[in-house]
Amino acid sequence: MSDPSEPLEPAESRAVELLRLVGSQTPGVSSRFTAQLVERARRQRAVAAPVRAVGGLVAAIATALAGAVRSGRGAGRP
Repeated sequence: MSDPSEPLEPAESRAVELLRLVGSQTPGVSSRFTAQLVERARRQRAVAAPVRAVGGLVAAIATALAGAVRSGRGAGRP
């Protein structure tokens, strides 16, 4: 949007309309929202450590396999 005296393009007009709607309507939040949010965060935290450990194991296995494949080629092979 440039000069306010210029007519708005359709996309600009729609953007202004949507911004007005967002500014005038606040979403409703249930009374259990905070409790549910904390519960989800705790579940994710409990799962995060084992997932990281498995990821580290997979990375170590991949590195070992890549090293084994490279060393199996020998000096005379490309």
